[in-house]
This record gives sequence, C-alpha cells and structure tokens, in this order.
Amino acid sequence: MSSYEPNSAIVVLYDSKEYKALDKKSGGVVSSVCGLKSLATKDTGEVVISFPSKINVDAIIVVKTDTVTGNDWRNFGGKLVKQWKSRVDNLYFEINNDFNESIYEGAHLALYTFDKYKSKKDTETLTVHIDAVPEVSIHKSVSFARDLVSEPGNVLYPETYANIISAKLMPLGVTVKVYHEAQLKAMGFDLLLSVGQGSRRDSYVVVMEWNGGDDERPIALVGKGVTFDTGGISIKPSAGMGDMKFDMGGSAAVVGAMHAIAAQNIQANVVGIVGLVENMPDGNAIKPGDIVTSLSGQTVENLNTDAEGRLVLADILTYVQTEYDPDRIIDLATLTGAIIVSLGHEMAGLFTNSTEFGNDIIEGGELAGESYWRMPMGKNWNKMIDSKIADMKNIGGKGGGSTTAAEFLYRFVDKDRNWAHLDIAGMAWNESGNDIVPGGAVGFGVRTLVNTVLISNDIRPIDEDMKY
Repeated sequence: MSSYEPNSAIVVLYDSKEYKALDKKSGGVVSSVCGLKSLATKDTGEVVISFPSKINVDAIIVVKTDTVTGNDWRNFGGKLVKQWKSRVDNLYFEINNDFNESIYEGAHLALYTFDKYKSKKDTETLTVHIDAVPEVSIHKSVSFARDLVSEPGNVLYPETYANIISAKLMPLGVTVKVYHEAQLKAMGFDLLLSVGQGSRRDSYVVVMEWNGGDDERPIALVGKGVTFDTGGISIKPSAGMGDMKFDMGGSAAVVGAMHAIAAQNIQANVVGIVGLVENMPDGNAIKPGDIVTSLSGQTVENLNTDAEGRLVLADILTYVQTEYDPDRIIDLATLTGAIIVSLGHEMAGLFTNSTEFGNDIIEGGELAGESYWRMPMGKNWNKMIDSKIADMKNIGGKGGGSTTAAEFLYRFVDKDRNWAHLDIAGMAWNESGNDIVPGGAVGFGVRTLVNTVLISNDIRPIDEDMKY
C-alpha cells in the first residue's frame, strides 16, 4: 500500500487486493464493518468507515459494484469529490481497474469552480490521487469551455473571445485565423454581420486548423458564438436575460474540442470555425422584415431578430465548405427554446442527413456521458421557411421550431455532404448541477466532438475503458 498524506480518505473496491491489504493492516476491522449486506447490490454504492489508528487516514470508502459503465465511474468520481472536498485534503483512489481515467475525469470535472470575480475565493482544496491516468486529460479542455461560457458579456465579447482563442490554441500547434469585421464585409458575410450591426462591438470569425492526419479531408466543427443575446429589436423578456451570456455555448464546445484534439495530438485533420457576434438593439440594428443576402447568395427575410444564431451559422457553413471541403460537418448551437420544450434538459437534439454519421455522434456522446435524441426533418418542415419575397425566412411559424431551424441550416449545406446539427440549448447550462457539474456552465459537447473525430477517423475510443 501507498503511504498517505495527513487528512486523507481512501477509496477501495470490495474484495480487491487493495481492500484485502487494508483489511490485513487494520487487523480485520475493515471486513468486520463491511459485510456484503451493508454494501449496495446495484450500480455503485459505498460504505464509509471512520478509520482505526492502525492506518493513519481519516476514512476508508469501500465500494461494491455490479455491472457499471465508464459513465457510472465518471459520475462516481465526481460524487465522491463533492462529498469529501470539505472534509479531507487528499482523496486516494486505490482502484486499479480499466476505469481509472473515467474516475479521474469525473473527479476533476466536479472540482471545477469559477470564482474569478469573487473577492473571497473558495478555500476548499482537494487533491485527487489515482494511478494510470494520462498526463493530458480532457477535463482541462472541458474546464476551458466552461470558463468561456461563464465569463460575463462585458468581459467576453467578440474581440476578446478571438484573442483568447489565439492565445490558448496557437501554442498547442493549432493554426488560428482571425477575420475582423471589415474583412468579413469584403468577403460577403452579410448574414452574419447583420446580427451584430446593432452592437458597438465588431463581429469576428475565427478559424482553427489542426492538421494531424495525412491527406484525408477534414471533419469540420462549426459553432455559434453569440457572446450576448438580447434578442435585438425582437427583444427578450428581462427575466433570465442575464443567462444569455451562454448563447455562445456551441462555439465554446468547438474551441474546447480543438484544444483537446491538439493537446492530445490526435492524428486527424480537423477545422473548427466559430462566428462571434453580439446581438444588441440600437438605431442601426437589423429590423424584422429586413432582407439580407447570405454568403451563399441566398436571400433571407428576417422576421424575428431573436432567431439570429442560424444566420451566424449559415454564413460560416457556406465558408467552411467552400474553403475546406470537409467530409463531415457538425454544427453546435444553443439555437432554440423549442428543443427544450421537446427534450427538456435531459438530451440535446440531433438533426442529420446521414444515419451513419448520426449514429457515430450518438456513440461518441454515449462514451462521453452526453445524450442526444435524433429529431425529424423533411420537406413539410422545409416548406414552412419559404418566403413570399425572398428565398427563405428565418422562422417557420408556431410549431416545430427546432426542426424548422435545422431545415434553415440545411439549406446552406451541400446535399451530398455528411452534416449534423446539434441543438444544445437545454444542455449548455445547468443551474443546479449534478455529479460532475458544480452548477452553471457544463462544457457540453466537448467530449462528444472529440470522440466523434476519433470514430470518424477510425481512431476508435476503447469502449470498455472509456478512454479518449
């Protein structure tokens, strides 16, 4: 057994060699307390032993498991951290199985805090000790995405966001290209620019290139980056508007995924692209009824300025196809309230033109503990966005709002290209938190994107081990 620092707790599996060693060292006290009947018989359960003096630790946590997945272990690691971070300084996981990485990830996701703007910082500290984990873990990339989503709109706006992306990703070997408003105007990004024209902040597009593969076509990750969304002239109710800083959650997932892909030196070609805008009402803001020509040449009648994210995505979808010819495209956005009506805060909506691609994303999500439900698409919903005076309108009517938004995006995708749209409006923020989310920004989508890139390039995650 290891030697332990003062003020520590140990986690062991019932009937493991580590358990038996501790039992022997304690003179049989562990086994006398931990009969089978005292331990959970399903999923994961634990018994806490206030430990005798023969072993210089505060407690032992004995775990009995039946059949559990990597997600169970991830959540278990997070749960224990939440339970013990105010009680001990060190938590030792003496669990040498295939799921150590999942435990480690969950523990550190649960330890995340965003107290940057608190004058009194969280003084609780906990060090997690566990063997056989990688030096570079994906939790750091998820935490990066959470930081981005948590920043207030007066700190994170298009220009500062673009600067952060460059500062964080370029040292990892990612090629970062930043296009400012004047360049975007010359390039024809009028649809994207129309969203931000009511703001005093300039709009930006940031392209992140990772060339880790051979000559294969890249997979493209596309994210909505509305750093604050008032709704524009179609202004939102004041209640809850402060939450609209997380309307860039799709872009944060893309940036976090690119960070993870580069940090882990994944052997694949990936291009990430995010449109960064601020949606504000003023005398120059786009008005309901205005018609704008997109980068693709298609015209859009804007009937609701609060349906703005699809305008941002439309132009960058056009750009990434023209410039990079990706084999697969995933776009992510906190796009519609309608998806929350459909799925609540339990799953994200998945829309795709490819069953195979959709299944790969669902598999990648399952490995990550992130859930998706495939939503319908079809010509009847597509007809709902036809405009009498333009090529299309940006809303489809009262019903099917998440599907008509997806159909809008699909009009900007080459029909022979594998494409998926993930509506994560219900998943980017979790006020109450869970085992691995302290409460607030989730960083949802980062791990799904990384897994999907691996699967798409036949660099498959090890399903049994839940490794990335």
